[in-house]
Amino acid sequence: MSYFTSFVRIPALALRQHLRPLPRMGVLDADVLRMRVGPNDIDLNLHMNNARYLSAMDYGRMHLLARAGLLEHILRSRWQPLVGAVWVTYRRSLPLFARFTLTSRLVCWDARWFYMEQTFTAREEVAAVGWVKGALRDAQGTIDPRAVLARVAPEVASPPLPEQFLTWNELTREKLQAGGGI
Repeated sequence: MSYFTSFVRIPALALRQHLRPLPRMGVLDADVLRMRVGPNDIDLNLHMNNARYLSAMDYGRMHLLARAGLLEHILRSRWQPLVGAVWVTYRRSLPLFARFTLTSRLVCWDARWFYMEQTFTAREEVAAVGWVKGALRDAQGTIDPRAVLARVAPEVASPPLPEQFLTWNELTREKLQAGGGI
């Protein structure tokens, strides 16, 4: 994975998408990337560093947007993709040179947020699962995800927001209202 950083990898993906687009998929389909833990990805325990999981997730989301046909609209409109919240659960370590897959999928959306799930698997076992709540912004503010998705899949309605995402939203709201204190 570390053969080049997200700072280079994501713009390279955008350039590749312009020159030779990735195969298209539906906005609710899962995108699967195969990766390997490199020497720059590990910590002192010789397994993938938690920050590298987040970097891989960033790239996985951009890859998903490219395959769903949304990346070109985002770039053309000069929208900024932003992360509002991330929740990750680690189950198993990914040691140096381990092969793994990152599966990214858009679960649902509302008037403000896109909700995504990203799963790391190695040897057919879950290594980590992450949830991401993301938005797109321009100079006027947050772009309604329904307007974004209408550009590539006007017939697709959001699946219902799962109960666990509602709970996550409520916990996040409580935490922010408490000023970050425990």
